Amino acid sequence: MASVVYDSKAIIPSPLVTINKIYRTSSDGDKHGSSYEISLTGTLLPFKGSPSGNYSLGDPSSAFWTLGGYPPDDTYVGGHTPFAMLERKQEALRWLFREDGKILEWYGDGTSPVKCRPKIKSISFPQGQWADRCDYSIEFEAEYLTGLDDEDVFETSGLQNVSEEWQFNEIQGFSGTVYEINHVTSAQGVMTFDVITGNETQAWENAKIWCDDKISGIPDTDFVTYATGFSNWVNGSYKKNTNIAEKNGSYAVTETWIIHEAGLGETSTVYTEKSFSTTIRSEDDEIEVNYNGTIYGLREQEHPGGPSAINAAKSAIPTNAEAKTETENALGSLLGDYEIPVSPTQKDITINNKDGIVTFGFNWSAGEDENYSQTNEATISYSSSDGVYTLVLSVDIEGKGDTSTIRLDNARDNIPSDTTARTLAQTLVGSQKPDSVTFTGTHISKTSAINETRGSSRTSWTWTDKDENNVDIAVEIAYPQILSAKIEIPGRIAGPVIQRINTATAQQITVTYRSEGHGSTKPNSDTIADTMDDAGGVPYGPAISPWYPGSYILESDRENWNPVTGKYSRTRVHTVTESGS
Repeated sequence: MASVVYDSKAIIPSPLVTINKIYRTSSDGDKHGSSYEISLTGTLLPFKGSPSGNYSLGDPSSAFWTLGGYPPDDTYVGGHTPFAMLERKQEALRWLFREDGKILEWYGDGTSPVKCRPKIKSISFPQGQWADRCDYSIEFEAEYLTGLDDEDVFETSGLQNVSEEWQFNEIQGFSGTVYEINHVTSAQGVMTFDVITGNETQAWENAKIWCDDKISGIPDTDFVTYATGFSNWVNGSYKKNTNIAEKNGSYAVTETWIIHEAGLGETSTVYTEKSFSTTIRSEDDEIEVNYNGTIYGLREQEHPGGPSAINAAKSAIPTNAEAKTETENALGSLLGDYEIPVSPTQKDITINNKDGIVTFGFNWSAGEDENYSQTNEATISYSSSDGVYTLVLSVDIEGKGDTSTIRLDNARDNIPSDTTARTLAQTLVGSQKPDSVTFTGTHISKTSAINETRGSSRTSWTWTDKDENNVDIAVEIAYPQILSAKIEIPGRIAGPVIQRINTATAQQITVTYRSEGHGSTKPNSDTIADTMDDAGGVPYGPAISPWYPGSYILESDRENWNPVTGKYSRTRVHTVTESGS
């Protein structure tokens, strides 16, 4: 007697069994597994077979025959029409096949059973009279059949779709040839059951078994050589990403490497991303130059942040001189006449041990000279009280160099000369200075301040529009005063007796002359005397008009001369007399 049993519960009369073997293939035509589509096609009879139509409500398990042979016929009970019995049997059959993974077996007399643990796909009862019989069809899917010789051998089972892909992307903008490699493996599995233990394996777990077998952590040498042309390289910056889609039964793994072409036997290397920029500073006619970079350290089969990878990155940080050369080569004519100094204004280095990355930045204030930068400020003012224009220039020099000593020397050595400073000041004030005003003399003051720590200097000059010797002439006139006698009398409480004596003091003209910047040569005395007399109105003074010889007497004439400082001063005192005296 042929028998069909599911979960130790017999189906009688035994249905017919249909088996279809389905192969699963990848896009290249390679078979990576198979499955079995199983169909049970049978008939339910109202009062015969298993399941029975007479079972306790709510307990369909009691409807099935679990012993050998045939079950006895159902006893007719009032109201149990054939239609009602068939409906109860349908209910019991649906209950039996509600769960996947139970043992389904079929066998004939004296033969070994064929077993599987299937997944139930569908159960159907075609339309009919259902008066004396009811047909049914049940569809299953199983990964294995035991009791039959398996004619196929596959690497894995429980797979529906599989994919493996290698991607090579050349990374632009880095020094050297750099590739990013992505190795993508993915699979969609199907749920399977162990025929003996009954343990189930989830679909995604079957997919994982296949994917993990393809993951090695090392790029395929043949693919790398073919795609990149590298004969030797360093595999670094390895990452592995896993994606599990449990509901879909999918599992995917992506391995990512950054590889860099290396010399023979080389196990450590780096690749660097670089950027250069310039910004014009209008306030001081200088430019800001920036060089920023990111260095990725690589070490053969070492993950990011490994000690060798980070050491390789740190050792690749450019020196000041190397950074200067690289920046000049990169910017080329964009720098114009500006010179980048060896020593940067600012230098920043950041080390990321976690990712094996070093970032760096160089900043220079580039001017027309690589040894110093200069900032100038000039002002001009006018005083209505004395009609004098005053010109002031301040010059800040920032020395450049690798040490404070070099910077200080460069700052002091490049302070403008006095003559150069005066020309620079007049150029800076431009049209603010009237055309009739000239500054030709020596400065009247000069101050300098030195900052040793910063290596800088600040120098200020002040000029006026007086002549080059800063001549200053002062005229003092003492007009005649009436004289009186003061006679002191002892005992006179009212004080002295004051009596007019009918006379007055003489009028005096005092002229003072000061100048500087003569060096070691004494000025011409005669010329200065004439200049002083003209300034004091002598002989054309206010006391005598018209002019007659002998109208004034030179009471004193004193001069002071310092050949070291170049300063000169002179005082002439005249007493005015009456005409013809």
